[in-house]
Amino acid sequence: MDFYGALAKIVTVSDAGSVITKDHCVKILIKLCAVKQYAADAFALLVEQILNSPPNQMPTYAEGAMPFVNDNNKAALIKALTSRLGDIESDTKRKRVEKVLAKLAAKK
Repeated sequence: MDFYGALAKIVTVSDAGSVITKDHCVKILIKLCAVKQYAADAFALLVEQILNSPPNQMPTYAEGAMPFVNDNNKAALIKALTSRLGDIESDTKRKRVEKVLAKLAAKK
């Protein structure tokens, strides 16, 4: 199956779907981030999913994005996570996102 070709439909279904649907969409995007020809587009969609994710899912999504951060996309992820940090009520989950932000700040 050509996941990249079906990506628009996958994201659309995810946006209207359950948390499980969103989780699967994010997993697909993370896998596509590992494929050089799809990485930039997939990462941009991943950041969009983080911006629209339920607050309790953000840490998992942010942690999944970490291996694919580069100079071109780091600022977008930092901006997305920072803008949503106040949405996270759980101290544990907020600390996980803060840890990702600290790693991003240290990453060169």
